[in-house]
Amino acid sequence: MLMASFLDPILAKQLIKIQMILLLINLIPVWPLDGGRIVFSLILIFSKKVKMYELFLAISLILISLSAIITFVMLPQTLFLFVLSIFLWMKVVQEWRYRKYRIAFEKYVLNRLT
Repeated sequence: MLMASFLDPILAKQLIKIQMILLLINLIPVWPLDGGRIVFSLILIFSKKVKMYELFLAISLILISLSAIITFVMLPQTLFLFVLSIFLWMKVVQEWRYRKYRIAFEKYVLNRLT
């Protein structure tokens, strides 16, 4: 955003627009994005149950799957969003595979430390 002040006004406007779009995409409340991490932190503050983690991952997986299907139907105009949806879907599936290790860590190790 600071670089925009040194650019031509036409280029600066486009750069700011792209940066704002990336910011808004990053704040979507699904797991691998920053918005998802914020929501997950809020969930952990109000509920310490491990099942909430699985529920949040399942909801993220469903939302990303729906967005991938919708963007696939509208493919020529939404190629960027389709690729992003597939990438996020792979990340959530990877996190889903390793959820049992996170659950075991929270269940056994953290209880011994306190």
